[in-house]
Amino acid sequence: MNRIPLQTLRYPTIVVNDARAMALNYADFYGITSWRVHHVTPARLQNATFRGRIQAPPPPADGMLGEVPIPGAYGFTSAIGTSRSGDLSFRLVQPTSGMSSFEEFLVTRGQGVHSIFATVLEPREFDRLKPWLKEIGAPIVQSYRFGDADYYYVDMRHLLANFSVQIVVPRAEGWENIEPDEYWDFSEDVTRPRDVPAAINAVGITHFGVVVDNLQDRLPNFARVFGENVWRGMHWRTAPGSLEDTTNNGQPVTHGYFTGRTDLGTNPSGLPFGFEVIQPTFGPSHYKEDFLLQLGPGIHHIDVRTPMADWDEWDRTNTWLDERFGAPTCMSGWLRNHAALFRYKDTRQKLGYVTELSAPRKRDTPTGRWQPDYWYDFSAVVD
Repeated sequence: MNRIPLQTLRYPTIVVNDARAMALNYADFYGITSWRVHHVTPARLQNATFRGRIQAPPPPADGMLGEVPIPGAYGFTSAIGTSRSGDLSFRLVQPTSGMSSFEEFLVTRGQGVHSIFATVLEPREFDRLKPWLKEIGAPIVQSYRFGDADYYYVDMRHLLANFSVQIVVPRAEGWENIEPDEYWDFSEDVTRPRDVPAAINAVGITHFGVVVDNLQDRLPNFARVFGENVWRGMHWRTAPGSLEDTTNNGQPVTHGYFTGRTDLGTNPSGLPFGFEVIQPTFGPSHYKEDFLLQLGPGIHHIDVRTPMADWDEWDRTNTWLDERFGAPTCMSGWLRNHAALFRYKDTRQKLGYVTELSAPRKRDTPTGRWQPDYWYDFSAVVD
């Protein structure tokens, strides 16, 4: 096997400081009020590894104060919540002990999208995949057995950006049915006004927005890793026919960015999802000053397909996000001669990432995809 197949999007994993507090924010924004929670201690994990190292015997105490941690042992709290439609799920992970990929991400990057889970492979399939992962320089940064499945996290930092791809290899039927340690129910704690649906009607994630330093270097790697050679290319910029009325952190701005976009899998609803790979080119942008220059390449935003009944609902949602939820618009613009409006809401503190929302399309505008400025076909190469 020479690609990672993205199948049905199970969930992105968001590493957070406080899983319970963050889950309450998801209840407000997405209407996800019920969460299945596992408190995973080192003793509950089998075959745990981190960066190729296994759990080792405790080192000599050597007069150290307090309990001495065991090298290679780690624990975390995992909370999975699903929208009422079943079309959208998120996993919140709070590291609780030891050095893991979750802990490393939180320490070096803060809260954010750690990994994407859309791949389940049979043991033989995964055995065929492992040599190819080694060949392309995509190491398994973390692995463990929990319940009746093996969990692998493939490190994409050098090939793609600062995130991992989660692969699960079931060892028995019913591997997903691990009895939760507890349930969190926030149905009585939602503070969002009733006339503001926010994203409770979301039908899925359309793309993960990945900001990179060099699109032409990184995009061929995306094509190789996921086995999709044809990508749509755009040069979005402040100019008539491209972007207009562009803003950055509330201020008018002139800027531009390269993008490469394709779909690679589906949501439970059947809505396709993929990646939008983005390189800021000129002018100030949230992509560059607030993300790339601070953290390096990684998943900047999640585009959530959220149907809005009309512009009144759009305005009520934005007012609530700005004034009550604490998620102001950090970047915005009109696309293609004022045919459509997008806004990035700065939900990093509330959800762990920036959220892209789109206003209702005008009645006289087409609803299909924008014609690309370029096509990238990575099968058409010469030696």
